[in-house]
Amino acid sequence: ELVQYHSGNIRLTRLEAEALLAGIMLDTKNFVSKAGVRTFEAAAYLRRLGAETSDVRKYFNTSLSDYQQRIKLMASAELYHGCAVASTNQMIEDINVVAVQAADELLNINGVAASFVMYETGRGVNFSARSMGEMNVQIIMESLGGGGHLNVAGAQIENASVEEVKRRIEDILDIMIDEGEIKL
Repeated sequence: ELVQYHSGNIRLTRLEAEALLAGIMLDTKNFVSKAGVRTFEAAAYLRRLGAETSDVRKYFNTSLSDYQQRIKLMASAELYHGCAVASTNQMIEDINVVAVQAADELLNINGVAASFVMYETGRGVNFSARSMGEMNVQIIMESLGGGGHLNVAGAQIENASVEEVKRRIEDILDIMIDEGEIKL
């Protein structure tokens, strides 16, 4: 956004424009979340510089194996108080990326206010938590020793199994509902 208003002679290459457009597309989930007029103006400026959205989308392509693992992980999801809770104890290549993608995609299910995807690492369990803003996943992850943002958060719990951590997240959700911190 700032580049187009800079008074100097900044001329971005097509690759640089596409890299910036990729960042915008990632941050806004393809212009669906947190995209305003200025976001679209910046994207239009980058298009004028030669950035092609079809080429940018290719940057986000995934392997068939990662896609299949993401689908398996999503298929493990169970609904608990309006949250999709998915887990695996299998060692999956690129699980950190697969878990983030699964957590994002689980938000597309009707009635899901937040998603929690957990996976074993060999040293414990990692979490990827997402929400559309109805539920503050940062507070939930902080109660597990993690952190993040209202809509994007995570945690790492050492010396624990997926089953133990799943019970902990359910207990936390129960308490937060009982105390009125989460509205169903």
